[in-house]
Amino acid sequence: MKKEEILFMVKETEVRLAPFCTCEGLALHGISHLRRVSILSGRLASAVGEDVEAAVVMGFLHDCARTDDKAGDGHAHDSSVLARRLLGRFYPHLDADRICHAIARHADGEVTDDGLAACLWDADRLELKRIGREIDLDLLSTEVAWRLARARAARRAVLIGGGHDGKS
Repeated sequence: MKKEEILFMVKETEVRLAPFCTCEGLALHGISHLRRVSILSGRLASAVGEDVEAAVVMGFLHDCARTDDKAGDGHAHDSSVLARRLLGRFYPHLDADRICHAIARHADGEVTDDGLAACLWDADRLELKRIGREIDLDLLSTEVAWRLARARAARRAVLIGGGHDGKS
């Protein structure tokens, strides 16, 4: 699926779901974070042959019930509960069990063989740069995300190194 199609799908998803999200005013985990994870999750799904719509919706809902930017606050479980209600109302054709399981486990620091869950988990981990954290390549479940993280790290090294290879 083309990037433009995924972006359109994310915009539609945001219009439909953002009014129900409790994370709206959060600095680190607010709507802009949901949007970025949704886009990246959709792009990963397209690359690995998973359901792009499910990945986009799941990416948008993964932190939907957050109430603060702290870690370990049960947000993944709470978000999966809210996601199940919203999926039933707006996306009954999607696999709510699979999506909600992925959302409930996205903050557990694991890898997965479930391709759809991997799209969310990897997209959220690739977003760690926004808070200045390094991405642990061992916690990426897809080869696509691993390559993307390595490419980003290489670009950052070039920028930090002043755009040269360090040779005199």
